[in-house]
Amino acid sequence: MKFLLVLLVLIAGVWFTQKGIPWIFKGILRLVGIRWKSSPLAEKRIRRFKSIRRGYYSFVIITSLFTTSLFLEVLVNDKPVMIRYGDQVSYPAVRDLTNTWCFFMEGPLTTFDRSEDFGIPGQGPLDYTEFARLVENPEAAFGPIVEKQKSDISDLEMEIEDVRLEIEEYEADGEEPEDWLIEDLAAAEKQVVQLREGLEQLASIEKVFLDGNVGVVWPLYRHGPYKNRLDLPGTAPHDPSLYIPGLTPVRQDAMLGEQVEMEYGGRQGMRITSGMGSGDRSPLSADTKFYALKPSTDSGPVEVAGIVIVRKVSEDGLSGEVEILSITPGETLTTGLNLSTRFLETWEAPLGTSDAGIDVLPLLAYGFRVSVGFSLMVLVAGYLVGILAGAIMGYYGGWTDILLQRFIEIWGSVPFLFLIMIVASIVDPGFWVLVIFLVILRSWMAITYQIRGEFYREKARDYVQAAIGSGVSDMTVMMRHILPNSMVPVISRAPFSFVNYISSLVSLDFLGFGLPPTDPSWGRLLNQGFQFLTTSPHLVFLPVLAMATTLFLVVLIGEAVREAFDPKVFSRLR
Repeated sequence: MKFLLVLLVLIAGVWFTQKGIPWIFKGILRLVGIRWKSSPLAEKRIRRFKSIRRGYYSFVIITSLFTTSLFLEVLVNDKPVMIRYGDQVSYPAVRDLTNTWCFFMEGPLTTFDRSEDFGIPGQGPLDYTEFARLVENPEAAFGPIVEKQKSDISDLEMEIEDVRLEIEEYEADGEEPEDWLIEDLAAAEKQVVQLREGLEQLASIEKVFLDGNVGVVWPLYRHGPYKNRLDLPGTAPHDPSLYIPGLTPVRQDAMLGEQVEMEYGGRQGMRITSGMGSGDRSPLSADTKFYALKPSTDSGPVEVAGIVIVRKVSEDGLSGEVEILSITPGETLTTGLNLSTRFLETWEAPLGTSDAGIDVLPLLAYGFRVSVGFSLMVLVAGYLVGILAGAIMGYYGGWTDILLQRFIEIWGSVPFLFLIMIVASIVDPGFWVLVIFLVILRSWMAITYQIRGEFYREKARDYVQAAIGSGVSDMTVMMRHILPNSMVPVISRAPFSFVNYISSLVSLDFLGFGLPPTDPSWGRLLNQGFQFLTTSPHLVFLPVLAMATTLFLVVLIGEAVREAFDPKVFSRLR
């Protein structure tokens, strides 16, 4: 079912990108009185671009994924899309989405839901997972709580009865009871009243849940990029629960034996035997990681006592010695413990978790949005500055051109990485700080020289001289006459600049000079992967795969754009 929902979301993303956004864009232009009509040459170039299948399909994939990623808060999040308790309704994920879209404002919508408003006593923030558990099975959830409340009331009533008897004994002997006895009696009676009121309130809350006047709607994937997966057994990082050939091991069981004399990593090694009891005894291999599973009698979640890794294998491959990598606090690894290479359900953590226990799937998805959004911002802002500077240099020439060229040469010699390191040591660079720095220091300079050359060439054309002779202002000549005929190198270069900016952000995050530690980032995930390269290679492989795929698709788009906008294609005599 979830697979079909994911497929529908992707199809909706493709449709909205290819049909919805152009329709909205044209509608906005019509509202402001602008008639959008492309030239015959532009139509030919677009048809040429669509005929280059590899580039066009790559464009559809990248744009559709980015458009879909703009709605990640309601698709991949640890907060529900909607929760309802009686007449109280809240939309936590939708609020997060609104706050993300309104990035130019400081959190326009509050993200706080009080527990008391949704049937859970307390003034703190609502635990959405606990609320969902109550919705799914209210009888099983409320039963133990009600029984405990009744037991506490019964115990207090017995205590009150004992205190009263003791006070009566004092009075029968003609003595005044101790003050502390009277105070204890008053406190216990008050506490009983409070417990009974709480029990009545609990009964009314339980009735709301049992009557079905509650509800919760979760996103497609119920985990976000900011919250640790405390529900998973064992210690982070967790391996992917989804089987990925060459990355995650096949399921293999073994049994832990007695200690051996050899020490590994400063700890006493232990013996390992392939298979559990009469199960399949497949050969062991060195450097295979096993999880020591605690014995369990119920059907609850599997608990991990520790992690071991095979260091020595016997000749027949059915036994060997292991190094103890970690032991869960409060646990011990004893002879006879069952070992397994995989213990999570297939979709429990499909791509594993980071070293902080954060799910990798949301990190990759949100990291894609951050990387692509960052590159688009830098590309647009940098090209606007570069086009303006190149237009001034190429149109006016002379000393204006010479002075700006010398300034660009001096500015280009500023060491970009060192300056970012200095800034990062003074302030915590956020998303917009990095965008501004990359635009000011780097992104505008390369396109400047290309626009300068195009303006020099176009300025000598007859139509430009005619426009100048008719008394049109310089800005009109530059922007209305020369610039539209100088955009081919800009459009052809843009995809390759886009690739460069994604690589720059990933590199800065990898070195620790990029986005804040709380922001999802491919570079930071890659940095974590190198720290756990031998035990958790998925932390390196997955972000590298995501980045390589994105860059490969963008390069295909760039090649198709360059070929489609090649002036030689439409200037040959037929």
